[in-house]
Amino acid sequence: MELKEKINLIKNNKAVAMLAPTFAIDFKYPNIIGMLRQLGFKEVTELTFGARMVNWAYANYVKDHLHPHTKKCKEGCAREDCPCFGVGASQELFISSPCPTVVAFVQNQYPEFVKYLIPVVSPMAAMAKIYKKLNPECKVVFISPCWAKENLEAPKYKEIDAVITLKDLKQIFKDQGIKEEDFNKKYYFDSLIREYTKIYPVSGGLASTSHVQKLFKEGEIFITDGTENIKKAFGEIKNKTKPYKFLDLLNCPGGCIGGPAINRQDLSIEQRKKIIFDYTHRSSEATMGEHEGKVKDAKDIDLSTSF
Repeated sequence: MELKEKINLIKNNKAVAMLAPTFAIDFKYPNIIGMLRQLGFKEVTELTFGARMVNWAYANYVKDHLHPHTKKCKEGCAREDCPCFGVGASQELFISSPCPTVVAFVQNQYPEFVKYLIPVVSPMAAMAKIYKKLNPECKVVFISPCWAKENLEAPKYKEIDAVITLKDLKQIFKDQGIKEEDFNKKYYFDSLIREYTKIYPVSGGLASTSHVQKLFKEGEIFITDGTENIKKAFGEIKNKTKPYKFLDLLNCPGGCIGGPAINRQDLSIEQRKKIIFDYTHRSSEATMGEHEGKVKDAKDIDLSTSF
């Protein structure tokens, strides 16, 4: 879809803007909310509640596939008194899958590891599914720090109507004459915010905000980013030199905060990380309370996927 078509979709429909938390690197908060509404969006929200539900699905998936009771359980437990009885062998490795570039890399370069990709949708897809359930007529537009979300992932999900990168958004605002300094009111996100998952785009954000960390021993969770580091981790697993059981992987340096479609490429990863943490702290009071998403909001929504 061309950029002009995306703008028409926004202006001529009940469009919802789903912001990746990385927006704070390029645009001021809460000004960005007013700017997006001026552009034509009827609602503006973040992916944070979608990330919360992904965390919930991850924890449940790992619990269902990790059976650490006895060595025999790893081969499928035959003890009727064991909680693992009848559920098959314990899964030996879990690989996070929110990053479409990581998924494609595993599929193309390490097909033997595809079976370890956790079959749960990304926060983008989860949030889109939730919004379509609440309002089937709305048009969901994701504001992204990378192109892979549009090219590799979005086509899989009918709930995502369009993806606009942060770079494209800056150009759209310029073309439409929408200036940041003109939006200085106290704007608030529309419903379904979940505060602590705002750090999701920072490398390790998934592992640090989900309950999976309680399911593994020290040293079994490994967090890394970048193709070379991921290759190294896979090599260590193949050679059995590391005890990794859960890999939290993102393709870009520092995580999604290193995305190629972010405008502020002049900022270091540490500077970008500080912006996200500062934004998380500053926005807390304004976005919780009545705006906090609850598990019931995602009731009966299928968050599973396949690779």
